[in-house]
Amino acid sequence: MSPVLVVVLVVVAVVVGMLMSVKVVPTATCFVVERRSRYRTMLQPGLHPVVPLLDRVVARFDMREQVLSMREPLVCRDNFVCEAALEVYFEVEDPSIAYRVDEPQQQLERAIRDKLREFAGIVDRDELLTSAQRLTDVAYDATRRSREEWGIRVTRVAVTDLQHR
Repeated sequence: MSPVLVVVLVVVAVVVGMLMSVKVVPTATCFVVERRSRYRTMLQPGLHPVVPLLDRVVARFDMREQVLSMREPLVCRDNFVCEAALEVYFEVEDPSIAYRVDEPQQQLERAIRDKLREFAGIVDRDELLTSAQRLTDVAYDATRRSREEWGIRVTRVAVTDLQHR
């Protein structure tokens, strides 16, 4: 091999190594980093050094307020079907949630859906159609576990539409 080719390969390897040893975390984002499959650190927004090939990003979280929109058919005690449209506003407070819950947004949606169905099963049609505030309270109560155990802060829940089908 010619000496020029060796120098070019070494320079390319050094440049690639330097690029791989720095992680840029965007604003309002947090990265969870593991080294050898064990938790190492959480990277806040900015420029951070990492060890190439040993450190890896296992989770990325948007730390801004997010909206979960859902439509849920609800069956009342008198077998009448209503449809509720909700918007749940939440923020991830603790990025270590990556180790406690798989797919936190889906788990939050499932908890709300279960509580709404349970509530709808004990009220009749007229009571359900006139109690949007009670639906909001039930949905907010369903998020208690996410607030206490998961590190997700639910800021508000709003029933945007409630209609019979």
